[in-house]
Amino acid sequence: MRSCAPGLRVALRLHDDDFATALYRTLRAAHPHALTRSRSVSTLAAPAFAGAMMGRQILGAIPVERRVLLFAALNVAGHPQLEGRTVAESFRAGAWRVLALDTAAPDDRLPDLAANPAHEDSDRPAGLVWDIHPGYVLRPRDRVVLAATRQGLAELLGRQPHGTGPERTGRTD
Repeated sequence: MRSCAPGLRVALRLHDDDFATALYRTLRAAHPHALTRSRSVSTLAAPAFAGAMMGRQILGAIPVERRVLLFAALNVAGHPQLEGRTVAESFRAGAWRVLALDTAAPDDRLPDLAANPAHEDSDRPAGLVWDIHPGYVLRPRDRVVLAATRQGLAELLGRQPHGTGPERTGRTD
């Protein structure tokens, strides 16, 4: 269709995410200068659904092409991929990256980092350190903000069947 009418806008509603991905790639390859977007309803709804399931842990989500990047607050304790490792060692390409460290003492932390601190107790020490040294060793009492794929966060939280991680499937979701 685009060969005959390059300016024609076409909208398709696709429920199969794999098919939507294949269609997107095919159209981008055939018409590299055309404005091509492909979104599935489930992919767009996933961040809100994940946020509702995980409560205050999910701070936000950004759709990036055919994937969703989640921002989450996570206590380091109990996560062997983080605990006792440096910030640099804890990085998993295509899965997660530590972005910030909550400097408040555990008893003084805001339960919801996405909340507006102006409405909270003004005497409460607050602050996220965004420029963490890559050699900083993550301790069990630390809370971090990280960017993660849906699959990466599921792996960190232990909600993924063994043997289906990105290093085995090649997918980064």
